[in-house]
Amino acid sequence: MISVLAALALLVPAPDPQDGPWRQLIDFVPTAERPDGTSLFLLEADMLPQGSPARRTPHPVRYLWVNHGAVVGDQSVTLVTGTTDCDGEIRMQQVQVFDAAGRMLGQASVDEAVYAIPHSAESLISDAVCRGSPYLYDKPVVATRAEATAPAGSSAALPEPADAVRWDVDYDGQDDFVSIAMRPHSYRHDVEFVLAKTPNRSLNVITANQLATGPLAERRIRPLQRDRYLTACDMVEGRDVEPCVARYPLVQRGVEVVTEGQPTILVWLVSGEPHVARLPTAE
Repeated sequence: MISVLAALALLVPAPDPQDGPWRQLIDFVPTAERPDGTSLFLLEADMLPQGSPARRTPHPVRYLWVNHGAVVGDQSVTLVTGTTDCDGEIRMQQVQVFDAAGRMLGQASVDEAVYAIPHSAESLISDAVCRGSPYLYDKPVVATRAEATAPAGSSAALPEPADAVRWDVDYDGQDDFVSIAMRPHSYRHDVEFVLAKTPNRSLNVITANQLATGPLAERRIRPLQRDRYLTACDMVEGRDVEPCVARYPLVQRGVEVVTEGQPTILVWLVSGEPHVARLPTAE
């Protein structure tokens, strides 16, 4: 009987070490007044065991950002894999993004350091992995990644897109005017920015061309908040920049270009210069 049970045990797949448990370091509770926010989970295996001396050497970190409420491009869950030097730096190495149903939208290899500024999410991660601050062991624990991501939001909570929006894209406290229009003859779509501080000047950004076949696409826009997004491909003159390279940039305020049945496109300004990128979609 023992040999039979042992044989059956070999047929059972080993549990995924990244499936959990997960320690919830930040718990966001949506309310009617504040429906959008983010929770943070750290893989329990990366946390310093309670009562252990502080770590002084680099150690792996795996953490989850779970977005609640309205989510751009269905990027509901972000899994970051990296290393902390236990001296205030976390170096991100891989980013994977999932929708609310758990389908992977895309992933990117990155090499970027983020720092444990006091009271930041990164400082919580560093405390949990390297110092074992006592209060962190009282934080709730969930058994699996599915349990951690169950309350994730989706794009369904976003407002309906429009042909034009008033939105302070340059952080000067004044609403700017941003619109999208199809150009005659080429039928491409351009996004135009008119900043409140320079109302007599406009910045036209060639955003997307029509597909080679099929009906003309109708595109609309809606405000885009400053945040990190996984992008599938940079775009110039309405076309992908080849070869496409997935990235995880910090995107400034801009607009999200929405087209039914096609990937979302982000358009934003950095020091007055336009940037355009296409988001991934579930396969």
